[in-house]
Amino acid sequence: MVEPVPIPATCQYRPTIGGRVIPYINVRLGDGGVDFRHHHGTRTDEVLRRGLCQVCARPLLHPLVLLCGPAALKQLLFDEPPMHPECAVYATQACPMLAGQSLRFASGPSVSEGRRGKACSEPGCDCEGWVASSTSVGRAGQPAHPWYAVYARRFSRNCDPTGRVVGALLFPEDVLRVRLVSRPGEGRCWELVPDALADYEPPQITIAPGVVAGSGNEVS
Repeated sequence: MVEPVPIPATCQYRPTIGGRVIPYINVRLGDGGVDFRHHHGTRTDEVLRRGLCQVCARPLLHPLVLLCGPAALKQLLFDEPPMHPECAVYATQACPMLAGQSLRFASGPSVSEGRRGKACSEPGCDCEGWVASSTSVGRAGQPAHPWYAVYARRFSRNCDPTGRVVGALLFPEDVLRVRLVSRPGEGRCWELVPDALADYEPPQITIAPGVVAGSGNEVS
């Protein structure tokens, strides 16, 4: 039996399922279940606009952390909202994909794309289920990639041509450090990557007004 991962203080109030914290942006089903593969669109927009952690939904501080693969690291353009360092460390331990335990992304439809996703978890809500997030990228069945943790001072909001906030953007000067979280099939390593931005390639994007920044002590 796998030992449960200790829940950090930042997430002590969050609901859990199977011993794991349910991140704020993940889709919660009307039958009490949760879809860890999809983000709820409205909540994803909310945390990006208000500068909240995607896991615990509390205000971000300095530094903030973004988890990503090699492509996102190259452009510092992310489809995952930021999180607290404590929440990021927890996620890399509790999620099998982030922990390097999976060789491929899960295939087939997620639970929220089927019958179970048609009912909202909030009684009386008229959303007719969950609202898909444009940051929920379809990677079903694709080979897994290494994961990185990017520590930063702040982030800008990235918008699509319609003005919808779709993700986070960092600039090289705001990156404090980068750690290699895991490699597929090898597990979690958490190694410092000194030359992580050597191949940085500025993306062609639209930046939403306002920059989210935090204050506080750095966490290694």
